[in-house]
Amino acid sequence: MASPPPETPQQMRILSLGLFRTGTYSLCQALTTLGVSPVYHGLNSLGNNTDWALLSAAADATFPNIPTYRGADRPFSRAEWDSLFGSYSAVTDVASIFGATLVRAYPEAKVILVERDYEKWSKSVNETVINSLWGTVPDFFVGVVEPLLGSVAGPANRKMLLGWAGVRDEKELKARLRGAWERHHKEVREACAGQEGRLLEYRMGDGWEPLCEFLGVEVPRGEDGEVLPFPHANEAKALRRKIVEQQVNMLKKLAVATVPWAGAAGAAGAAWWLARTQGWF
Repeated sequence: MASPPPETPQQMRILSLGLFRTGTYSLCQALTTLGVSPVYHGLNSLGNNTDWALLSAAADATFPNIPTYRGADRPFSRAEWDSLFGSYSAVTDVASIFGATLVRAYPEAKVILVERDYEKWSKSVNETVINSLWGTVPDFFVGVVEPLLGSVAGPANRKMLLGWAGVRDEKELKARLRGAWERHHKEVREACAGQEGRLLEYRMGDGWEPLCEFLGVEVPRGEDGEVLPFPHANEAKALRRKIVEQQVNMLKKLAVATVPWAGAAGAAGAAWWLARTQGWF
């Protein structure tokens, strides 16, 4: 799992800008094994309202197509990025939304671009990302529960995804997903152009060697001298469970705040309902 941030600032070493659902959690674990730690992953931010407020502000400064865009004359500064990522040595997953912007913000960092087959990627994104942000259950949490609890996670997620894709709503997002996917890789490559040795294009399954060569470290081995297995995390399962846990916690907080004696029963009922709607049984 991703390491917790230290109290002191770190030098940003790696920008892993392969999109969400490209094996980002496995790569996060691999970087940690290679001594690049701590690594910021989207799973860090679930339940962290401060992070989501900063990510929301970053979206406002980055994407002209969203209603809250603050204008080209007010880009997100290095100091603002550091308030979010400054305690980490590497970023991945949710950070990829800001792709080329981060390449320019952290010129000292090397860049890893993981590309996955589009058809497999889009299927995974629709199932685990888009369907967790739009639909009957997500609309209830984003429109009702989160505002009552002062949470900005859901709206920030939606804003970031729509801003990244350059669209206005879920329908356009699905229709233009491939174009956004292609543009993302093109922009990251262009941002690294002319900087020899800065960019590694990597595919999950390539193993340790290209990653270790890029970072200038040895392939990791166990005490017996055997090469350690490359991490293979079930990110989709971890994400779904995290989302359900977070939703149950929000409903419990809401129940306790409104009808204290209903808190435990409400949480139990919420857990059953969410498990059913998310296909857990």
